[in-house]
Amino acid sequence: MIGQFRMLGKVKGLREDKALRALQKARATLREAEARLAQLEDEVVQSRASLPARERGLFVPVLGQTVGMTDLDEVKERVTGLYLDHQTLEDRRDRARDHAKRCEQALQAARVELRMRQQETEKIGTVTEELVAVAAAEQMAREEIEIEDAFSRPKAKVVAGEAA
Repeated sequence: MIGQFRMLGKVKGLREDKALRALQKARATLREAEARLAQLEDEVVQSRASLPARERGLFVPVLGQTVGMTDLDEVKERVTGLYLDHQTLEDRRDRARDHAKRCEQALQAARVELRMRQQETEKIGTVTEELVAVAAAEQMAREEIEIEDAFSRPKAKVVAGEAA
């Protein structure tokens, strides 16, 4: 029975190791997600700051000149494209933020899983130690009884002359 508990302890230990690796992986994934989020937030801030200047830059060639409606429509489409690009960047940032939140939740779940596995491993270890201690105590008691029996029995007397 002790052997079975030791084997179960090894299995629980392997599961604990697996949970630890999952926790480490979740931490690494979260770090990557947070780094990506920070990068995208910087890009959004820079894009937002430069957006008016980029828009003016698109209108500079047509300002103060007589141009046709097609030229104005073309500039208008490019300005719309600028705003769409900026919106796309904000959307990517928002998705990165959501991904980082999901990674944080996965990290919390991995922490809970690791704690559960550690408790299971500790529980099996404790039970195994108790079984070993009980078995050792029983063995010690048997040995003491055997020693006591060996010394408390009367010895058979050897009669002179019978031993031939």
